[in-house]
Amino acid sequence: MPVLQWLSPLWKVPMPLKIKIFVWQLLRDRLPSGTEVLKRHGLSNGLCPLCLIPETRTHILFSCVAAQALWCFVHEALGP
Repeated sequence: MPVLQWLSPLWKVPMPLKIKIFVWQLLRDRLPSGTEVLKRHGLSNGLCPLCLIPETRTHILFSCVAAQALWCFVHEALGP
């Protein structure tokens, strides 16, 4: 797997390690989403348990009804 040079500054950013790892997995499309687990023959049908559509990283973060509710809450809490 090629080393992505643009990801190296991520490790120097002052934030908790678990968030760095999450961002690293997100940018490399390695989050354990339903479709990724299914590709690796894990215990998943690849569908979002709430929406029953393929669970991808985009769906988890933006398309899912739970994600949209969370983003609305964040927007209301932080303002425009």
